[in-house]
Amino acid sequence: MLRALVFGVVALTATVATVAAYAPAQWLTGAVRNASQGHVDLADASGTIWSGQAIVVISGGVQQGAPRSSLAEPLTWKLSPWSLLAGVVDLTLSHPTALAQPLAIRVTFTRHVDAGPATVRLPASLLATLGAPWNTIRPGGVISFSWDRLLINAGRVQGNLSAEWQFASSALTPVSPFGHYRLQSSGSYPGLQLMLLTLSGPLEMMGNGTIAEGGRLRFQGVARAVPGADPAIKLQLAGLIALLGRREGETAILNFGS
Repeated sequence: MLRALVFGVVALTATVATVAAYAPAQWLTGAVRNASQGHVDLADASGTIWSGQAIVVISGGVQQGAPRSSLAEPLTWKLSPWSLLAGVVDLTLSHPTALAQPLAIRVTFTRHVDAGPATVRLPASLLATLGAPWNTIRPGGVISFSWDRLLINAGRVQGNLSAEWQFASSALTPVSPFGHYRLQSSGSYPGLQLMLLTLSGPLEMMGNGTIAEGGRLRFQGVARAVPGADPAIKLQLAGLIALLGRREGETAILNFGS
């Protein structure tokens, strides 16, 4: 009886190990969808949960008819099974165009997240999936997010994060590109400080804000044609500027959050 029990345990262990080793990549799709509340999905997943690839699909949410857009090339991942046995998720993500270098993410059983240095580059058109006002602006160009290291623990986020919008364009104006912008953060969340700068272009946008507890955003700034801009350019930018905020003369007052 004991011998049979030992053989049974060995056989069960071998079966579980085999299933785990060849667990299909599709098992991740539901987890990613739930964790992102329907905003990120993995399509055409192949390989295993330990080493696989899939097309990243960005969506406005789980509601029917929500706008969807996808990256043209697949995201690949590698997940260490040995670290997982110790209660640590060691994940490496790679993408030929969206990631300048492989992104290493480490998550402990205490939900401490450590994300290594990265630069993420995405088509600005993906912003339209977020709804208003982006679906009206229909932005073009490239948005990028960069950080040296991000630490997330107990609801706090630490790290120097910056975002840029390069070759900015919009369906609301023939001026293309109309600017290059940078959003720089400082401090830690909650209480993260934000500063918006215009690096180049005929449309100037600038302002400051904070992200408080619970993700509450407060931002104030202005959008206007740069001083001395050609009158024809100013006229072509007028429609876009009017959509961005309350008008005061030729300036739009940017005011987001509460």
